[in-house]
Amino acid sequence: MPARSPLLQALMAARADVPEELQRFDALARSGSGSGSGSGPWPSFEEYSARIGGQLCPWRETCYFDVATDPALVSVANERFEALASALGFPIPAPFLDALRRGAAAGPEVLQIVLGIDAAPERARLKYYLIFRDRSDVAVERLRAALDVPPLPSSLQPGSVYILGIDFTRAQLSDFKVYVRLDPTRAPRVIRDLRRFEALWRGSRYLVFQHCQLSGGRQVYFHASSATVLETWLAAAAARDELAAEFVGGQIAAMNACLAKQGHQLLRPWIASLPYRDGALQGGPSNLYFHFSDAGS
Repeated sequence: MPARSPLLQALMAARADVPEELQRFDALARSGSGSGSGSGPWPSFEEYSARIGGQLCPWRETCYFDVATDPALVSVANERFEALASALGFPIPAPFLDALRRGAAAGPEVLQIVLGIDAAPERARLKYYLIFRDRSDVAVERLRAALDVPPLPSSLQPGSVYILGIDFTRAQLSDFKVYVRLDPTRAPRVIRDLRRFEALWRGSRYLVFQHCQLSGGRQVYFHASSATVLETWLAAAAARDELAAEFVGGQIAAMNACLAKQGHQLLRPWIASLPYRDGALQGGPSNLYFHFSDAGS
């Protein structure tokens, strides 16, 4: 069994109730073996995220494989996805796996393959995402057809997709999510209350719009220009929300204390998302994404 990742070690130091499923994901995604005993390339990058709404959902880990830098990682990521699905009991439709084996995610347009889990006990999800660096229409359409998902809305052309997110529960395909970068000149027209979030908006490198093809949900993702932007936003949220304060001042602080003790970089927030409905952003629930970063970033 490979050593736990620094991320999981920090989470287990901060919380006593880490699901076994998340621990198994951490071992399998990083081991290259369905049994967790093998060795192989580790993910290029790891991310921690949590959802804060009426309650905290903190059991999420994401592993990125930079396939544009090393195309050999395509087969590594896909094999680990199959191993994860088998070991954790997520039935994946055979046409989808066949499409992966036939190179649906192996084109030069793919920047990263991303494997993730949300190990929430009430509704665990296994995730397979693609991040694109070029036209995405061929890959998006191949995987959409393989999963028998309805065609995308005409306003969301497949070639403009920046990220494709596919979520599976143990019962079924959960969602087929497409993400597109918002044109900065159009953002205030698309999001009529954007000025309510002026500091967050102005402090972001870009905004990404998410459309959930099956569930119908929509979100806007703020990719911050620095971790400080989101730390300031979170501090304001913590001042008025007890759950946010407990998460940031309690769990994240404890995780970073563990990481610092081991000589690792700290987890700092770089992306936040808010629900979008009827042309406006909703105050919550929020998804927060933390990356390893120097404190001075």
